[in-house]
Amino acid sequence: MKEWTMIELQGSLESSSELSGQTIGILTWEIDKAYFLIGHHILEGKLTKLEKPFIVLSKNEQTYCNNITAIIRKKILFRMRPKPVVLLQQ
Repeated sequence: MKEWTMIELQGSLESSSELSGQTIGILTWEIDKAYFLIGHHILEGKLTKLEKPFIVLSKNEQTYCNNITAIIRKKILFRMRPKPVVLLQQ
């Protein structure tokens, strides 16, 4: 069974276009910290274990049954507000 990791953000993501299937940011790791670059903002977070795991279900339209797609046992928690990223042109 696939194991996925959930991302928890404070606030909401807003976009002027459809996000389905699109890359919304770049997630990188440095020792035990996660960094998520979204547009001109960077968030710092950490990996935590969920108290109770979640399962991800997908619906089969032909049989009207639900299939277990994945299980989520961990989340990357971004508690702080995003910091702006400013690029200096030389």
